Amino acid sequence: MNIIISHQNTDFDALAAMLGARKLYPDHRLVLPSAVSPPVRRYLALHKDWLTVLEPAQIRGESIEEVVVVDTRDGGRLTDFAEALDAAVRVTVYDHHPPGDNDIEATRAVIEPVGSCATVLFERLEQEGVELHPREATLMMLGVYADTGSLSFPSTDFRDLRAAAYLRKSGASLPVVNRYLQQEFSPQQQRLLVALMNGIEVIHRDGLRVGIAGCTSADYVKGAAMVVERTLQLMGLDACFVALQQKGRDVVQVIGRSKTRHLDAAAVAAIWDGGGHRSAAAARARSADHQQVVDRLTEYVEQMELEPLEVGDIMSCPVQVVPHDMSLEQLKTNLERWGVSGVPVERDGRLDGVVSQRDVDKAASRGDWSVPAAGFMSHQVVTANPDDSIEAALEVMTDEDVGRLPVVDDEGEIIGIVSRSDILRRIYDDAGGGW
Repeated sequence: MNIIISHQNTDFDALAAMLGARKLYPDHRLVLPSAVSPPVRRYLALHKDWLTVLEPAQIRGESIEEVVVVDTRDGGRLTDFAEALDAAVRVTVYDHHPPGDNDIEATRAVIEPVGSCATVLFERLEQEGVELHPREATLMMLGVYADTGSLSFPSTDFRDLRAAAYLRKSGASLPVVNRYLQQEFSPQQQRLLVALMNGIEVIHRDGLRVGIAGCTSADYVKGAAMVVERTLQLMGLDACFVALQQKGRDVVQVIGRSKTRHLDAAAVAAIWDGGGHRSAAAARARSADHQQVVDRLTEYVEQMELEPLEVGDIMSCPVQVVPHDMSLEQLKTNLERWGVSGVPVERDGRLDGVVSQRDVDKAASRGDWSVPAAGFMSHQVVTANPDDSIEAALEVMTDEDVGRLPVVDDEGEIIGIVSRSDILRRIYDDAGGGW
């Protein structure tokens, strides 16, 4: 018997990677651990028939030839399959997490530093010329989106973007993806969200905003990690760490989320022998209370060494751009719909100019609604590089009297945009004041 497995509390990236592995290994069976995440459980309630998944009890006593492990190599997260791993003739691993002290031994390992393990499997399927049914592409898109924050986390690689584009072309349904990524919170999750929003302490470090909170709950809160992610989003934090303890228990659940390269969530979780990756990690602190964990988290954040923030750390991306041949009429409509006062103009994938609301109004006063953007845009464009310091970018804005800078890479491609308000908010928040 050959099987495909993943970690406890299986999330969408793990489930999607399992599907991708089965497309590569059609004679292997999918075996889910005893615990899966609540969103995955809801998904399986409607889709498990075509996935045909087994439970750990159904493979006990079977002769295991090969085990394919996806989205982890940490033995501590594979306890349901310890017997199968020991008995297997071959163990193949597909993962995107950094190495750890508890990694299993593998006959073959494919480890790629991308945002999603589903991307790792997608690339193998593409190499083999394996086609995907729309429902398969949808599940793999769920995996990519779930582990990259819908392609917004700093760990997102261009390969994740490419995978998402191909999956969409293969028929991935965005309404279905949104359905499962935007689940309503349970009453327990709602109470936790309120507690976090009211009790979180925000530490300002060199322009970074890191939230730390400790909470107790009467019962175990399922899906607490989703609440931590929502807290990070609602409060505009760069990172968020929560110490959650069920009353009467001496174990504290530590959940970390990070959107910045400056703070590795997995390194924080490692304090308590936890695991994960830079943007998402978890641990269990034993023989402790939540306040002790909060104190340790606070100490870590306040003492960690930080490099200066760069433009790439705070820029908005992806950025709305318009082609050089877009008509004035369409451009005016787009600016109103997007709620922006200016937008970069591109030609052949590279920055060609910038058009502002003022440029649009002047062109509109002449009444020629068919004139292209290239006919009234500003050709002399001041730009920033993602490696520029935010202080340098602010100085350029001051000298040139511009409110925003398109951010371009070495090839001249637009990768983001940074505004004066983005930079000032970081500077003054760090000083503890408003602006």
